[in-house]
Amino acid sequence: PDSGKSLEEAEAMQAVVQRRSWAVARCVAWRAPGVRKMSSPGGDKEPPTYVSRSIPLAGPSYVVWGSGTDVGKTLISAALCNFLGRAGSTPGKPGSSVFYYKPVQTGFPEDSDADTVASVCGGHTEFGDHAGQLLAVSGDVGNFPDMVDLDPSLKLDVTARTEFAWSHPVSPHLAVQMEGRAVSDDELVAMMLQQMTIYSNEMAHKHSGDRSKIYTIVETAGAVNSPAPSGRGQGDVYRALRLPGILVGDGRVGGIASTMSAMESLILRGMDVSCVIVHDKGFRNEAAIAEMMKSFKNYAGYSVPVFVLPPIPRRRTQRAGSAALRSWILQCHDKLTKIKNKMDQDHQRRLARLAASSHEALTTLWWPFTQHDLVNKVTVIDSRHGEDWWVYKGDGEDGVAGARLETVFDGPASWWTQGVDEKLHIVLNRAIAYGAGRYSHVLFPENATEVSLELASRLLKGVGKGWASRVFYSDNGSTAVEVAIKMALRKYMHDHKLASLPEQDLSKLEFSVLGLNGSYHGDTLAAMDVQAPSVFTGAKQMPWYKPRGDWLPPPTLSPQ
Repeated sequence: PDSGKSLEEAEAMQAVVQRRSWAVARCVAWRAPGVRKMSSPGGDKEPPTYVSRSIPLAGPSYVVWGSGTDVGKTLISAALCNFLGRAGSTPGKPGSSVFYYKPVQTGFPEDSDADTVASVCGGHTEFGDHAGQLLAVSGDVGNFPDMVDLDPSLKLDVTARTEFAWSHPVSPHLAVQMEGRAVSDDELVAMMLQQMTIYSNEMAHKHSGDRSKIYTIVETAGAVNSPAPSGRGQGDVYRALRLPGILVGDGRVGGIASTMSAMESLILRGMDVSCVIVHDKGFRNEAAIAEMMKSFKNYAGYSVPVFVLPPIPRRRTQRAGSAALRSWILQCHDKLTKIKNKMDQDHQRRLARLAASSHEALTTLWWPFTQHDLVNKVTVIDSRHGEDWWVYKGDGEDGVAGARLETVFDGPASWWTQGVDEKLHIVLNRAIAYGAGRYSHVLFPENATEVSLELASRLLKGVGKGWASRVFYSDNGSTAVEVAIKMALRKYMHDHKLASLPEQDLSKLEFSVLGLNGSYHGDTLAAMDVQAPSVFTGAKQMPWYKPRGDWLPPPTLSPQ
């Protein structure tokens, strides 16, 4: 009744479900146990709102990135989910709960990565409203893979969910152009965060609040820079949540370059990569990739290991394919153990670092404009996305219980130096990376660079139009004020023929500026001298302060 569908549509949907024997377990009705609500597939539905503006951190969450298309992301995701689900499990005692999330799927329902993962793990699948629209109208069903049950006595708690789906097996942005049903970047990220939060909260009850046994694996579509449904690179879209990642490298000819390019793309976006996994294709790409990965140690503070897995089994028949897949997962056991350990270690390191940051900051940092005895709360910032910070929140004495990241709007724009939204964020990153890559550092006196001349031209044609003829570059506002004061004094001396006076005569002259009461120009000594006396310039704050100005009241407006 709450689906918004007619009886005929509901009956058609039920008929489709009955034809899909493997789907009966996941959507016999609109509200089946273990399956989240599938609402009306209206084309003009409102985007979902955030269930929470926070990212749960207590349980490890990783994004599986690809260095290209068809590099084995889905099988690696399936093997990981299988292994994580079995970790710590014994007959009668479940292991970890694993949430496999596929935000975007094309070629659906014939091609369903969530179905593959569920089959490998003996788990169950879910789908969101958007993907459910295709199930309601699809009469043909692809082959659902056989269950890969390595030990029938163990039942894995693995849920595999497909959120947004299109039927054409093409890039998501092309599928949208062909089929419609567009999905915005905000909607994609909001739903991803929503489903992660729902699953984490649901499973927390099962594990008596121990969220460390709750894993989330998000598999992307294609490569790092492949288009999202909006046409924007998915690396930029998923950067909104900045989840740590696992990069699936390419073991084929040319795969070394594509793997390293993918790694650099992730680093450029401030993403953390726990490890690189490569399928053995016989070219020993993993050795070259591991050697080149050593250069990334400095950015992360720790090395990024490379794991090589056995070749993916070739599927000749359904039965032989399932047997080969079971054998392949068993062959990967030792490597999967190391991968899981690395995932857990990186997750715990991140949690411990974030939880300890507040106390460490109080004992080691000295902040400007702060009365330190009054500070009892430190804002620990994990990252920035557009105009928001992701701020760490934790409960309990150790600060780890209930660990999460919450969004906080940067109201003062980092003291008026940061004003870009999430789309311009990556543009700024690229510009900085380009400048650093091209110039690193250049001593400026008597030198010129293309960018310094281009910026000077823009400034003279813009804010300096009609009065400025040159540009002086300084590294911060306070120093720039002092430079401007020196320039003004020199010009005054020149205009009034004072520069020709002897040094001893010049030293007897007193110079002052016109300023406003309550003004502020910076914290260096000379910049403080050209602002009116205040609590910030008193003798207890700055014994050397000597006001060098005549202070005028600022103009005001008042109602009459």
